[in-house]
Amino acid sequence: MNRRVFLASVAASGLGVAHAQTSAPPAALIFYAGQAGRLTSDRDREGGNPFASALVEVIVQKPLTLARFTERMAIANSIKSQGWQMMDYPRVLPAPKVRLDKGEKRVALVLINADYSKSDAYSLPGAAHDAKRVPAALTTAGFATTLVLDADAAHARKALEEFADLSHDADTALIYIGGHGAQRSRDVFWLMGDFPGQEAKWLDSHAITVAAIASAAKASELNLVLYASCRDNPFT
Repeated sequence: MNRRVFLASVAASGLGVAHAQTSAPPAALIFYAGQAGRLTSDRDREGGNPFASALVEVIVQKPLTLARFTERMAIANSIKSQGWQMMDYPRVLPAPKVRLDKGEKRVALVLINADYSKSDAYSLPGAAHDAKRVPAALTTAGFATTLVLDADAAHARKALEEFADLSHDADTALIYIGGHGAQRSRDVFWLMGDFPGQEAKWLDSHAITVAAIASAAKASELNLVLYASCRDNPFT
């Protein structure tokens, strides 16, 4: 049987459709508010992280392709931070024309830790402000949005498992991360509000890697992770 006849028989049998429905979701694109080794700002003139200010401004714009979203986020993040934060993002977008403002089902998860009173780190009033305005902006933009605020690692991981199930049936999934963060070697971490001390040994139990968070985004067309936290290494 030649290739053309074989493909026709597959299409007629419905096997091609079944394959498309079970294909793996596209890998999440990760957008960092700042470069590796750099701190980010908790409060700008709008009261929160400049990256959050950029998202609130950009996400409600229409039409909003991935390429336009990326360009406008990079510019707004730089302007609102007065040049302090330079967005780190994929330079090659796999689907630059895909729309963030369209899709039958779009879901978002907002992960923010603002209260660090149980750790040696300072609490973040800007992140607390972002916990109000970021979910509101995403909801206005048409995303079914879940906020997880000041959770410990166990509750945060549970929320990620639930979001993975939810996003599996979505066209677009977006995860926003705010709070204290760190980068050690190539691993970027989101720190829990009860992170004890300043030793790297606590990362496994009191922090979650951005890679693990990104794996919870399983939408069929587009998966985005927006990381607003620091990428310095406080453990050296």
